[in-house]
Amino acid sequence: MFIRGLPYYMEFVTELKKIGLKDKEASVYLACLQLGPSPVQVIARRARVVRATTYVILESLAKLGLVTQYEEGKKTLFAAEPPRQLLRVLEKQEEDIRQKERQLETLMPQLQVLVKSTGERPSVRYFDGSEGVRAIRQEIVMYTKPGKTVLNMTNADHLDAYFPQTHTNYYRQRVAKRIHSKTIFTTTSAESKKRLLSVDFSEFSERIYVPPEHFPSPGGMTIFEDRVAMSSFSGKSGGVIVESAVISGMMRELFQLAWIGAKEVGESNVSARG
Repeated sequence: MFIRGLPYYMEFVTELKKIGLKDKEASVYLACLQLGPSPVQVIARRARVVRATTYVILESLAKLGLVTQYEEGKKTLFAAEPPRQLLRVLEKQEEDIRQKERQLETLMPQLQVLVKSTGERPSVRYFDGSEGVRAIRQEIVMYTKPGKTVLNMTNADHLDAYFPQTHTNYYRQRVAKRIHSKTIFTTTSAESKKRLLSVDFSEFSERIYVPPEHFPSPGGMTIFEDRVAMSSFSGKSGGVIVESAVISGMMRELFQLAWIGAKEVGESNVSARG
């Protein structure tokens, strides 16, 4: 028999809270799972939650697809949906995050006006560790407007070793937003070189490979909008974002010179699709 006081009950509550349920929501859902179809007063007693509060919680769980309500004679019964429906909680969280990202993208240019109103002095922000580098990459995608072009110089070996799974995700996010990219890269891996120059990675993209001796740096740089991001992928990892129309403009001009030189010593995509 299921006894609420057993230690493993609280473990279930703790785990359900980790995926997004509140304390009483977890208790009521567990009670519903154990009891089967039951009236609210029975569920409230098993969950040790006030009856009036249990009604509210059951409505909340129903919206998440975790509880079903139906009539049996003159009684209203509530039944828990199978545990696999808990995946819906995570899906709802993902939907909420995507919505907040869209809202933030809309708000970002307006907030930027406030930053620029303080003057033309360059702004420098520092980012520490792997989470800092991830934050830089997210800002590149979030802040760059659709149809714009970002300019990159990177050592693919260090980038892939540091973020083995994120390169493809970053590429998909950028393409989904129709952001163009021009990249000068190096790698000692023939497989990595072939992959990055392949048609599979050519949408909205132009890349030039240069031999490692021409670009031995263990870091990378991206120029986007009026910003320049620089990251280090070895040693004490991290990076900076410099925000300045003057500095980003100068770096764009230097990049174009580097692009011309890279064409003379490297290999490039056949075309940029998109």
